Amino acid sequence: MSYVLNPGSEVSGVNEYSFIERQYMPEVASPSVTEYSCDVLVVGCGFAGLHAAVTAKKAGADVIVVDKGKPGYSGLSPFAQGASYFLPEYEDRQACLTAAQRGGEYIANLKWYEIWMNESAKVVEENREFGFMESYPTAKESGYWDEWNPVGYRREFLSLMRQGRWMEVLEKYEIPVVDHTMFVDVTLNEGRISGGVGFHVKSATPVVFRCKAVCMCTGTGSMKPTGYPTSEDTFDGEYICMNLGLSVVGKEFDDFHQTASFAPGNYFYNNTWEYTENMNGAGIGVTMDSMDEYLFKRTRSKSVFRLQSVLEGLEPVDGTEWQSAFTGATTIFEGKQEKGDPRKNGYRRSRERVRDIFGAAPGMNSQLSCGVFCGWDDTEGKTAVPGLYVAGNGIYGSQINGAIFNMQTNHPCCSIMGNHAGAAAAEYVKDMPLPAQESEQVRSIIDEIMAPTKRNKGVDPNLVVEKLRNIMIDAGVHIVKSEKALTAALMQVEIIRDRMIPMLIGRTGHDLRICLEAKHKCLSAEMKLRANLFRTESRGMHYREDYPCHDDENWLCHVGVYKDEDGQIKCRKIDIPDEWKGDLSLPHEKRYVVMFPNEAETLDIPEEKIYKLNDARRKGGAGGAE
Repeated sequence: MSYVLNPGSEVSGVNEYSFIERQYMPEVASPSVTEYSCDVLVVGCGFAGLHAAVTAKKAGADVIVVDKGKPGYSGLSPFAQGASYFLPEYEDRQACLTAAQRGGEYIANLKWYEIWMNESAKVVEENREFGFMESYPTAKESGYWDEWNPVGYRREFLSLMRQGRWMEVLEKYEIPVVDHTMFVDVTLNEGRISGGVGFHVKSATPVVFRCKAVCMCTGTGSMKPTGYPTSEDTFDGEYICMNLGLSVVGKEFDDFHQTASFAPGNYFYNNTWEYTENMNGAGIGVTMDSMDEYLFKRTRSKSVFRLQSVLEGLEPVDGTEWQSAFTGATTIFEGKQEKGDPRKNGYRRSRERVRDIFGAAPGMNSQLSCGVFCGWDDTEGKTAVPGLYVAGNGIYGSQINGAIFNMQTNHPCCSIMGNHAGAAAAEYVKDMPLPAQESEQVRSIIDEIMAPTKRNKGVDPNLVVEKLRNIMIDAGVHIVKSEKALTAALMQVEIIRDRMIPMLIGRTGHDLRICLEAKHKCLSAEMKLRANLFRTESRGMHYREDYPCHDDENWLCHVGVYKDEDGQIKCRKIDIPDEWKGDLSLPHEKRYVVMFPNEAETLDIPEEKIYKLNDARRKGGAGGAE
């Protein structure tokens, strides 16, 4: 069966059904190869995907990478601002685990945190060998800061940027790359992975893959507003895995990326140098001081501040103010810590423009916590579907960070997960014949891809994406949540799901990509809203105004979101090991040293017992009440 896009009617040389984008998109020929076979197919090639591919290749597997964009440029690959790792010479490992346990508010996966402590320094060294960890003069040193000239700065140091080195690594290991190809779904043979189908976005040409195993490294997702520079991140892998009957955890916890109240759609305005100076030196060696600073002062105080900014309002800001940025301890390969220029040594610049509104990335679920639940004993990303592995941000539900984002586990942890998944997949495919692929499954997926081209009337997917963004970015959905606000949002999402998604229309490959992404975002929005409604307490980055207290009796667990046999989105509790829950005999104000608005009042905790952020003192390796 062949698939040809419906050209529509030509009026004055312009396709009358085309979107505006089509008028300046050049015609692109179909790729010369549209069918591939391999042992391990790696879907997505950020930090997790690159490491999965290289590790599987080193283990003897025949590997192919498929990426919706181009490795090094898609997803969050261009963003990574350094790399946090555990100093192996630091002796008090238990103190760090205690800090992670309390910082994650007692639902963090301590097994994976130990893996990060054991392997993060090694994987940062691997990334340095890949060419991702070099330094170059800062904007201040080069004079571009005083001129406020990020464009000139970027041009001068473009050859040192990390993005182009992704392909160099893949070429070194002779790993083929199928780029600008959106992977849409897997195929199964007797319940096991047999391959999958995608399409070349530039030409809207279907591409078929046969393989023995898939490493899903598709990254996180979000409903980012206009102006957020590092792509949209569209829940592709999450959508595929949900339809396979797998559970996703962590949907109720959000990241806290900021923008400015006077320029809410312009994230680049107050993060200019963060995106320009993106080769960040060696990284950050983690110590108890840096853990305490981040978990109990910086992250948690930001979490409380964003709630207060919604509940109480903000003072006027005209955009001229500057604020100091946390400089932190720096690094590493010399095996010691140094104080110094934070940009040159691997952390962020010494000052930044004021950012006072939280909610620049709704849906980016507390990085490295949200994703497919593989079981608390899993360390490989091995799903319940034989041959399917998950790794990295937003797709492997390790819950390493628990209820809050933790700087200690960013890109090195993605890389570690990629290494584990790649090794497990390579072992799985050994001595296995290539499974047969059912043509009916392939045709069904291609029909799904091409469905928007068969409609002469319908709904523009850009409209759907914008509607979802406006619903999900509302403060009552994203920050100060309540049953009323969440229910209202869910009703709107259900209308989009039932009435608009089935009517999506497109003509170009670009249109088809947006149609699929709109469908994926709609499912993710519903999952997120149902998880938020289900967890009737407040914890970490999840605050319910109508349930303002931590509730250990009922909610020391994770929320698994899944599809039932009728295709309905449901939620369930997934209990965690008792040893991760901390000392339940401690008074509430000792377990939760930073409380939510109205929590102390609701629980009748005297003011003198409440932890004060500005007077924070570390006790026993973690933040504690005075």
